[in-house]
Amino acid sequence: MTCVSIMSYFLILNVELSPSFIAKRGIRQGDPMSSYLFVLAMEYLERELKKLTLNGNFNFYPRCKKLYSIHICFADDLLMYSREKFIFVKLLHKAFMRFSKALRFHANSDKT
Repeated sequence: MTCVSIMSYFLILNVELSPSFIAKRGIRQGDPMSSYLFVLAMEYLERELKKLTLNGNFNFYPRCKKLYSIHICFADDLLMYSREKFIFVKLLHKAFMRFSKALRFHANSDKT
């Protein structure tokens, strides 16, 4: 099974087929490799968020304290939660921004 392959694409413009071109970056949506990459990326995020739990300034969302849980990820979605105070949200945001900068991932602002 080939996980990464070189794909060439064509465009149809004004009923004419364009010359082929090769995609320069990214993995096609639905590619089996994308799930593995997502798991690896979330492992890095898990480590960043774990640092927050070791910080005495961070308070868990009350019902999640026993689980030491501050996020849930599924498919290609991520849900992060904390106490309602601004300082805790800011700590989560900083952790996510470190993750985003390291892996060049960016939150879709239309969905956030």
